[in-house]
Amino acid sequence: MENSKAIVKKAGILPRLKLAVKLEGGGTKGTGAHRVKLIEDKVVKGKNFQTGEEREEVKYTVEEDGEKKTYNTPLKNKNGEISYLVQKMAEFKEGEEVVMEYKNKGAKGFIDVRRVDEKGDEEPPIVEEEL
Repeated sequence: MENSKAIVKKAGILPRLKLAVKLEGGGTKGTGAHRVKLIEDKVVKGKNFQTGEEREEVKYTVEEDGEKKTYNTPLKNKNGEISYLVQKMAEFKEGEEVVMEYKNKGAKGFIDVRRVDEKGDEEPPIVEEEL
């Protein structure tokens, strides 16, 4: 599908950073640790895939292995508070390299973000990240 790939590239559409995939029998599996360079973040309009309602999201542009990619996350959690991931990303600067990784804790999952030289969260917060 080389023509489609060229069209997408010419349109400036960046591929998504996939931190997790849905499993056929249900559930979610992480794709491992992703070392990325933070390029920018901006607030955009998005849709809640479960309800179809419009919502504000934060769109992160990162670079992985020399390729720019995007990752969107809801600005607020189900309780109307700024989401855990947005708060965590606020700790970093543009141009900084971090490791992003989807982790499971029971039936819930979260995105762990850490500096390259840090260990991952031992006890993750109880959060529900939508993929």
